Amino acid sequence: MKRKPILKKFDKEVENLWDTLYKIKELLEDTGDYELSELGSDFLDQISDGLEEGTITVENIRDQITG
Repeated sequence: MKRKPILKKFDKEVENLWDTLYKIKELLEDTGDYELSELGSDFLDQISDGLEEGTITVENIRDQITG
């Protein structure tokens, strides 16, 4: 498979991942339970940090795909 279609599919799936994470956060916020809301926010922050600053980041993968 050529790299450009792979990158396009990868970017779309990463976008879907972010959408899902924000939906989870919103779901927990909508409960009206402060503790659940905070857990949802912290959960999103934790995953966000890993995706953007972890050992393997989304950008590392994008760089590898583009060569």
